Amino acid sequence: MTEKGNEQAILESWQRNATPWTNLIRHQSISSRCITNPAIVETIAALQPKRVLDVGCGEGWLCRALCQHGIHSTGIDAIDTLVEAARQQHPPGEYLQLPYGDIPGPLAGRHFDAVVCNFSLFGDQSVSDLIPTLGSLLAPQGHLLIQTLHPAMSHQGDYREGWRSNNWQGLKGNVDTPFPWYFRSFSGWLSLIQSHGFRVTVREPLCPDTHQPLSLILTARKQEL
Repeated sequence: MTEKGNEQAILESWQRNATPWTNLIRHQSISSRCITNPAIVETIAALQPKRVLDVGCGEGWLCRALCQHGIHSTGIDAIDTLVEAARQQHPPGEYLQLPYGDIPGPLAGRHFDAVVCNFSLFGDQSVSDLIPTLGSLLAPQGHLLIQTLHPAMSHQGDYREGWRSNNWQGLKGNVDTPFPWYFRSFSGWLSLIQSHGFRVTVREPLCPDTHQPLSLILTARKQEL
C-alpha cells in the first residue's frame, strides 16, 4: 500500500471504530492506561502550562483531566464522531474537527504553552511534516509532548523502522478494521524531533508487575539560539 493509502486506511479505521473506542476509554477497559494516563497528565502538569493543545484528542479525556488541574485545553481530532463525543462529555470545552494536514487552520495566530500528542501519531511522512507545524504553535518556552508505544515493546519482532499492522489485539469491545501504523525506533523518535531544533527529555512509565515499559513520553523544547 502507498504512503497515501496507509494514511487513508488509518483514518477509515478510526472513523469506523470511534464509538467502540469511546466506550473503551470511558469504561477504563485498557489496563495499561491506568499507568500511562496519569503519567502524561503528571508530565504536563509539572510544566505548569496555562494553555494546552491536545492533538488527536479522541473523546476528550485528556482535556477533561487537565481542566481539573486548572489548565485550559483545546482538543483537535480528524474524526468527527470522536470530536462530537468530546463535546457531549464536556460542553464547556473547546473541541475542533481538524485533520492534521490542515493544521493550523482555525488555530492560526494562536500559541500554546504545551502541545500534546498522546498516542495519536501513526503515520510516517505525515508525522515528520507535523512536528515543525506543531512547533510553530508553541508559545515562547513552550513544550511539545509525545506519548507513544515504547519501541522496545511494540516492534513486533523487527526493530527496523517501517509500516506495521494494528489489529486492536487484546482490546475488549467491538473494535475491528486493522490499520497500518509506522514503527519508529527509540533513536528514530529522538532524531526526528531533534532535527527540528528541539531538545528532548525522556520518561518511560513502567508496568508495576512486569517492570517493562508501557510507553515512551518525549518532552521537547526548542533550543535557544
